Amino acid sequence: MRPMSPTPPSRRRRSGMPCRAVVVLTAAAVVGLLASCGATDIPAPRRTVTVTVDAPGSTSSQAVPTTTAPAPTTTPPAVPTALAAGKQRGAPKSFAEAKSRIDAAAPAAAVSAGFRSPTGNIVCRRGAGSAVACEVKQGRIPPPLPTICPPGGAKDIGRIELGTGGARPVCNTDSIGTGSEPVLGYGARTQPSGTTACLSESTGVTCIELTGRHGFFLARSTFVTF
Repeated sequence: MRPMSPTPPSRRRRSGMPCRAVVVLTAAAVVGLLASCGATDIPAPRRTVTVTVDAPGSTSSQAVPTTTAPAPTTTPPAVPTALAAGKQRGAPKSFAEAKSRIDAAAPAAAVSAGFRSPTGNIVCRRGAGSAVACEVKQGRIPPPLPTICPPGGAKDIGRIELGTGGARPVCNTDSIGTGSEPVLGYGARTQPSGTTACLSESTGVTCIELTGRHGFFLARSTFVTF
């Protein structure tokens, strides 16, 4: 009996080619060929996942802190300068003195809006563009300051207008009087109405505004504001 001759090398290469050829095939083909060669426990190839990461220096999506500017403060209007002209006989010199006189007087019946003094030389009206305004028919007053009367108008003061901001002398050319105002007798004050009150005296008329604590006194050829 002859000994069995070994398998020629060329045959071994041909018989093994199907298993070695997978090197150049795709991953899917590798799995199929290895399975045909008896390799059944080969795991399936993993999918490749691409993840995009922003560069470290990017701040486009970050919130930018903001600061709120403080609200501008409103400067309250300056209190008008106290003015005086003429002899000022019998005039109160302050709001407190004027209020004390008015509080001590008895209110006149049916006198709340407009009124006139017993002589008719002073006429007052409440709520006509200001809290209260009074004017003189005779005895207009030269301005204590040259800036009070604007150019092109009257050169003397005939009316005082009182509001929450203070009393303002006016170099008027018009009149607030109608001729039908009731008389406010001497020693009497107006009926309570809003925040203003006026007192009629033989020396002149005094009016105050309670909110701003301002007032004035007006008579022939004289006035005082406070």
